[in-house]
Amino acid sequence: MTFSEAFKIVRRYIWLVIAAAVIAGFFSYYFSARQTKIYESSITILVGQNQGLAENLNLTTALQEVANSMSKMIVSRTVAEKVVGDLGLQTSPDAVMGAITAQPVQQTQLIDVTVTDTDPVAAAAIANGVGNAFSELIQTTESSRSGLTAQVWQGAAVPGAPVRPTPTRNAILAVLMGIGLGVGIAFLLDMVDTRWRSNDEVEETLGLPILGIIPQMTHETLSETSRY
Repeated sequence: MTFSEAFKIVRRYIWLVIAAAVIAGFFSYYFSARQTKIYESSITILVGQNQGLAENLNLTTALQEVANSMSKMIVSRTVAEKVVGDLGLQTSPDAVMGAITAQPVQQTQLIDVTVTDTDPVAAAAIANGVGNAFSELIQTTESSRSGLTAQVWQGAAVPGAPVRPTPTRNAILAVLMGIGLGVGIAFLLDMVDTRWRSNDEVEETLGLPILGIIPQMTHETLSETSRY
């Protein structure tokens, strides 16, 4: 099939393609807009050392390894329980743990901590609470023993827009999928439709030239013919 033939098929069923795209985009936007909005707020934690650790942990690469380990410690029940207690949250530590993600920034001593919540203010508050709780725990358990420190380098701000759902983006993707579906259905309908729609199609199929055409007889045509 040539591009010209494919274009003719799509043009023949253009309203089907348009309808599929519009319906897909509408329902995608409608259902996305009705989903619960999720907000994200982030903090950055700096892993460091006090002077007492300089002789044992004097390489930046060593602190980077420590940051990698600490990122796993942040998403722990110990931290979550302290956050719940410090902020007086009416939720379980497991729920707080499920809302936290921590990722070390490669080749640095920094850890990015992100908290998700349906309330933007709560997301920022919990993110800051995680940073403060973790810093205090490290100060209590590690500072005097190993000299490690962890402090909030950048606090969380209240997010202005949700990270999901994204109705407009989802609608655009749905429209593109609807167009693809509509084009697919158009080609399928063309395959099962064996009618001839033009003189050129008849000549191409039969391999013979058309010598004459019998016009379609309608009631008006018969009335005109009966006068003679």
